[in-house]
Amino acid sequence: MIDPKLRDEVREQLVKALGEPKVLWKKADLLPYTKDTYRIRFDEDYKHFPDFVVLPETTSEVQATVGIAGKHRIPLIPKGGGSNRTGMLVPIHGGIIVDTIKMAKVLEVSTPNLYVTVQPGITLKELEEHLAEHGLALNQEQGSFKVATVGGAISTAGFSRKHQKYGTIADRVMSLEVVLADGRVLRTGPKVLYTSTGYRLQLLFVGAEGTLGIITEATLRVEPLPESKDVLLAYYDDFWEGLGAAEKVMASCVTFVGGELYELGADASSGAPPDKKVAFCIAFEGTSGEVRAEVEFVRNILEETRGVLGGREEAARIIDGYTMRWCGERALLDPEDEINAYVPMERLREFYEKVWSEIVPKHGIRPVPGSRYGLDVGRYRMAYSRLYVPEGEQGWDSYRKAMSEVAQLATALGGSISSCTGVGLKHRDDLGFEFSEVALDTMWAIKRELDPQNIMNPGKKLPPRGVRNRQ
Repeated sequence: MIDPKLRDEVREQLVKALGEPKVLWKKADLLPYTKDTYRIRFDEDYKHFPDFVVLPETTSEVQATVGIAGKHRIPLIPKGGGSNRTGMLVPIHGGIIVDTIKMAKVLEVSTPNLYVTVQPGITLKELEEHLAEHGLALNQEQGSFKVATVGGAISTAGFSRKHQKYGTIADRVMSLEVVLADGRVLRTGPKVLYTSTGYRLQLLFVGAEGTLGIITEATLRVEPLPESKDVLLAYYDDFWEGLGAAEKVMASCVTFVGGELYELGADASSGAPPDKKVAFCIAFEGTSGEVRAEVEFVRNILEETRGVLGGREEAARIIDGYTMRWCGERALLDPEDEINAYVPMERLREFYEKVWSEIVPKHGIRPVPGSRYGLDVGRYRMAYSRLYVPEGEQGWDSYRKAMSEVAQLATALGGSISSCTGVGLKHRDDLGFEFSEVALDTMWAIKRELDPQNIMNPGKKLPPRGVRNRQ
């Protein structure tokens, strides 16, 4: 927190620039901004307060806020929907949170050129509903789809359930407008579907977690709405039998939308036969003839691999429940966290066996029932699991040690620590397992060039200089 005299001065400047209703400073108003959905240390709940929260509506208001923060070297944290799972929104150094939720306008829809330009605060769900009126879709359906904003999805390199056919948010971004730490406004490039000129500056800000600038506008690739949709569901004896089927589907020429392979819980309402422990659900979109042919082709693979086919209604319910399973359900559970490492397919069994047979039991951690094994089936093949965070300070220490060992294991097997939720505080000190000193030095060089005062979300994403990994 900044000293009281400076705080009064900054408040005056922010109110003058944005208007009093757009500047929050009372403790009760700041309380919801003390953390995101990351399970921080128990005794630190509601410990880290920002000094201010601002609610800009325009790029010029963001620019004014950045100018004030830069003048006084006050940290800035851009915020979207607040569903982040790694602590990247926790104001560990106080500062100003720039809540973009009022920057929710659709600025342009170009049907002939297949793009949309929006402000960063519009939610993915709101944008899809708007695009549907034009016969278009963004197809960025991540677990936090209902609450995540476009700016937040870009800043965390959000994953999409529809990644096999449409890619993820990184594949959607054509051009960005970003307010840099010195107050300048950067347009990363023209609104074109493809170009081979210049550096791809927009990709610097995909997954940057607000450490390089504040996104104020995004131009994103969209597609026409499909003529037809369908879905298939098959049940298997165990995860590895289901994985064999998934590998055959992925090795085929079928361009399905996306698929989920995951362990079932004990809940009988899943619709699975009593002896089946795993579900494999695959979605299809396209022209009617295309979808019919692909469904028939994949159905044959599922039957050949001893899958027991489920009904279409069951399959549709599973697909529709995706956002509830990976976002809304968290509110109903005890404190929990997830593992979403990327591990090469040929090492996946080794990874899971070491996680659940060695690392997790050693630290006394329990898995969330029915959530030990999971895989997003498609081009990116992200593994995921969920576990409970033990209570108490000793439990927290055990949990953090386990997460660090999982990170070390994933990278030792040729993978990545986090494939969809970013770094924030959770993975920051483990990046040395994944990146060389040269790579980390290069990242810090980019950070210093774009943010020389280190005011853009300081303490997140990158480990402190010289720290190779968590001790």
